[in-house]
Amino acid sequence: MLIEQLFSQGIMTMGPSRFDPQRQVGVFSQDMIRRLSAARTVEMDKFRWIAGEWCYENLVPATRLSPAYSDAGNQRFAFCEADNWVCGVSPNGSQVRQITFDPFSKQWIYVLTRGSYGILRSREGWAGDQIVFSGLMTMIGIDCEWRMTWDKKSDDEFGFVNEEQVADGSWAYIDEWRFRRR
Repeated sequence: MLIEQLFSQGIMTMGPSRFDPQRQVGVFSQDMIRRLSAARTVEMDKFRWIAGEWCYENLVPATRLSPAYSDAGNQRFAFCEADNWVCGVSPNGSQVRQITFDPFSKQWIYVLTRGSYGILRSREGWAGDQIVFSGLMTMIGIDCEWRMTWDKKSDDEFGFVNEEQVADGSWAYIDEWRFRRR
């Protein structure tokens, strides 16, 4: 059970309610919060290079119904929410949370909330200059198991490949995104 696990692992303990100090409630262990916060900071620093302005090219292969094509544009990334998230920055300056590290589960989380919806996870994290996110995604109304493989080539160049899992369990290439710092 979730609550038992939180107490048995020392993540939570009994303590005074912040709204009514006379009431004893489950509270997060301050020592655990400090350790988890420090662990998150160490991991988030692995993505620090992404902050800034980027030019991208999205390469999409031909299908039996469409020709191959590429799209191009600009994207800005910033750290937001007290440096706990990598956010995409819209042209109007609004920030959209995209990537974070969950120190409780020791997993990277990639969140999609605009047109595509899903929470992709990376249990393995960074292996050298590569990180792989996967999970269930709803892409413009179509549900599929998704995988994104990110490759950091340098602090000024990275890319990722999107794939979907097909009926036999293998992964089928969808498209590729290439980014260069502006």
